[in-house]
Amino acid sequence: MLLRPRQILAPVIFATLFGYFGYHLVNGDRGLLAMARLEREVQTANQNLAEAETTKKIWERRVSALRNQSLDPDMLDERARALLNYARKDDVIIFTPTR
Repeated sequence: MLLRPRQILAPVIFATLFGYFGYHLVNGDRGLLAMARLEREVQTANQNLAEAETTKKIWERRVSALRNQSLDPDMLDERARALLNYARKDDVIIFTPTR
C-alpha cells in the first residue's frame, strides 16, 4: 500500500513543529538549560552578598570603636604603636622567639 503525499504531510509538519519547540524548550534563551545557568548565577550572587554583608558588619564594628563616645585614648595609643612598630623610651621590650 502506497501512502499519498497528503497523508505524510500532516505528521511531518507536526513532527517538525514538535522538534522545533522541543529544541528551544531545552536549549533556547529561556529554556531549561538557561534557567539552570541563571539559578547557579543567583546562588553565586547570594553567596557574594552574604560575604559582603559579613565584611560590612566587621567594618561597622571596627568603625564604631573609633567614635568619640567609645574611643579609649590608651587603647588607641597602644594600637597605633603596635601597628607602626614604635616604642617609648620607658617601654620595656621583650623579644620572644618566633615559631
